[in-house]
Amino acid sequence: MKIVENYSYTKMLEDAGLSGGSAGSTTAGQQPVPKDAAAEVHISEEGYAAWKEAIEERKGSFGIGAGSVEEKHAYDAVDIKEVFWEHFAEFGKTMSEVEKNYFRDGESADAFMKTVMDAYEIMHQKILQMHKNGEDRTNTYRVTGECTISLEEDLEALDEVFGRWTEFVDGYISVRQFMKECRPSVLGYAREEPAGKYLSDEYNEYRKNAVAMMWQAKEDYLALFKQMNEPKGIAVGVLSGLMNRNKGFWTKTRELWPKE
Repeated sequence: MKIVENYSYTKMLEDAGLSGGSAGSTTAGQQPVPKDAAAEVHISEEGYAAWKEAIEERKGSFGIGAGSVEEKHAYDAVDIKEVFWEHFAEFGKTMSEVEKNYFRDGESADAFMKTVMDAYEIMHQKILQMHKNGEDRTNTYRVTGECTISLEEDLEALDEVFGRWTEFVDGYISVRQFMKECRPSVLGYAREEPAGKYLSDEYNEYRKNAVAMMWQAKEDYLALFKQMNEPKGIAVGVLSGLMNRNKGFWTKTRELWPKE
């Protein structure tokens, strides 16, 4: 196995005047090092065998949390959450397809929230369609292999995905608060608002209310979905209604994302 050396670090030292020579040059007692030098690394057959055996005994979560057990390949789909990651990837793809409907006027919390809500409704109805005959579905995963997934398991995974995206909503608003607070001092703008305004309890409460609205909109959507014989395209409207009834939501949204 050959590993070609990277000379970028050496070049950086030379440019900074911290290196006594360049790649390919020599100092007393040293042999020349060609610029295309490669280091030979040999791994014995015993080493490969030990590596393979260790891999076969891994179980549980990925990375440093993985451990070994007596029963090899005894993976648990619930622990690995491959259904969750399946829906998480599909959720993100769905968001990228619908976001153009909500970001027409630029970035804002309401645009992001509506994108998440629309993707949730599409995913929810897609899952119901996969189980329309009341049967479980099957899928082959990279780690656990072929699995049978019930409607309840799919919906539980989708719920977890939705929860992850509400955390992203929280982070999205939090980052904006920080940027609005720091922008004048960092970039030299004249500060028009009192220091600490956007990181105050008032704006933190706005952020928490936005996340709470997401969960309330999901529950209201599911209730309407059952009452109205499975309508389509109602989740964003439900969320918009909550936004309009929430005192101060639009005021603070426009303060954080002013229209240029």
